[in-house]
Amino acid sequence: MKMFGRLMTMSMFALTGGFVAGVAQSSFRHYYRRYADEEDLRQAGEIVEVVIVQDETKKSRRSKS
Repeated sequence: MKMFGRLMTMSMFALTGGFVAGVAQSSFRHYYRRYADEEDLRQAGEIVEVVIVQDETKKSRRSKS
């Protein structure tokens, strides 16, 4: 009986873990497709190039003499 209880417990842990992993993957895919830009959805594979369209960094101030 002890072995059967242990088998059932381990099976429930495995099923619960699989369910949680499936929900996480499904939720990520749903929200990625909903909020991702069109370019990101069309691109297959890894990002290979990053282009800065406009530089919005602060300019350093000149020191007063």
